[in-house]
Amino acid sequence: MKIGHSMNAETFRHRSLLMFKEKVEKETEGRVVVELYPSGQLGTEMETLEAVKLGTVEGFRSGGFEEAAPLLEIYSMPFLFTDVKGIHNITRGPLGEEIAKAAEPAGLLIIATGDSGLFRHISNNVRPITKPEDMKGLKIRTPPMSTIVKTMETLGANVVSIPFVETYMALKTGVADGQENPLTNIVSMKFHEVQKYLTLVNYQYHAEMFYVNKDWFEALSEKDRGILRAAAKEMMLMSDEIIATDDAKCFEFLKDKMEITTLTEEQHAAFVKAVQPVYDYYIAKGMFTQEMLDRMREAASR
Repeated sequence: MKIGHSMNAETFRHRSLLMFKEKVEKETEGRVVVELYPSGQLGTEMETLEAVKLGTVEGFRSGGFEEAAPLLEIYSMPFLFTDVKGIHNITRGPLGEEIAKAAEPAGLLIIATGDSGLFRHISNNVRPITKPEDMKGLKIRTPPMSTIVKTMETLGANVVSIPFVETYMALKTGVADGQENPLTNIVSMKFHEVQKYLTLVNYQYHAEMFYVNKDWFEALSEKDRGILRAAAKEMMLMSDEIIATDDAKCFEFLKDKMEITTLTEEQHAAFVKAVQPVYDYYIAKGMFTQEMLDRMREAASR
């Protein structure tokens, strides 16, 4: 079972995959041997996803991709979630399993869903951000992910497309005024050295999917399929715990490195209202339905 991913061997993703490897090999008594390929050794994320579809790679961990199933992008809608407990009600429950089934027509099974970093926040060098209008005119670096770009444009920011590894220098030189990322990325990339203002806006969450090739998985014995599913769920719980611990440590680290703003309930509500056109756009596009959004909000509030 070859498993690829884009992060290095020190990250939550690889550390939890090592546990998965040990558990699977032990419990299948060597019938399934797990080979891990971190740091993009098997290609870009899109290339690895395609390889899993084709069956030349058996497993892949990453965020949700529209190429796997448009519905997976629902997790990344702006301000959909207010806390991690609500998210886990979905990712660890029956609704998360239902959403995961959307990838099956592409030849993929998602056998576990977890966190791919916690909430994303916004930093910049121009002004504190406390209301949607503060975003207008800011040059914000984003990854090439449609829900991020659409959200930033809707808030009035000028989106700047810059590779992640070049973002530090872009912020330092003013090519970009700001960026959006989880706290763990802000610390690991040392963005705090070149950014003054940080708003804990909790504007977006990314899910982490464990994709496997459907035909390969279904050819395993029922016993081994059960072992892999159980190990995958345990792996994601471990992964989520690592992320939560790292996120808390990063907040403590950043407290005296940046000017941090936490939104009030009223300020948060203003952002929620401002991004409604993003929802209208994706519903009209057919990525998901209002009914599914309502079901997710209901499940998250339990």
